[in-house]
Amino acid sequence: MEPTVPIKVKTVYDQKALTAMARGLRRTVRKKHSRISRVIAGIIIALGLVTGIAPALLEPGEGVQWMCLLAAALLLVILCTEDWVNGFLARKKALPGTTETEAVFEADGYSTITQVGTTVWKYEAIRAIAESERYLVFVFSNRHAQIHDKTGLTQGTPEELAALIREKTGLPIVKL
Repeated sequence: MEPTVPIKVKTVYDQKALTAMARGLRRTVRKKHSRISRVIAGIIIALGLVTGIAPALLEPGEGVQWMCLLAAALLLVILCTEDWVNGFLARKKALPGTTETEAVFEADGYSTITQVGTTVWKYEAIRAIAESERYLVFVFSNRHAQIHDKTGLTQGTPEELAALIREKTGLPIVKL
């Protein structure tokens, strides 16, 4: 089925969208780095638990053990909320006037319109694509991505948008 163009999508870059965008980056171009980081964090957490619990059983009352347990717990919390934290940091770095966008997808490229201005993009710039139930994430580099809210479609369907992006980029879509 040939997608009908133009396809229009309105997206609000709120915390939920930015968390999904960070997850898309982590599961595509940052996949290897993320895996290594998680293994190292797991080892540190295990060491923190061992050094915090084992001596406490032998000599109760030592403050160092509690510090090890606290450090392990803090690292575990950061590990579990990594995408939310990265989304939060991205939100703080966003330019004023860029939190609401409208993307117009044409056959030869697409444009994003914000309060700041209009930017024209070529499909060849997209390095990876990720998709959740609600969002489609275009990854441009290890640090740059865009997100498009499928519930914000004002023209076209989510299936048409995914088909157009797959056809124009030749890239697989990674499920989140």
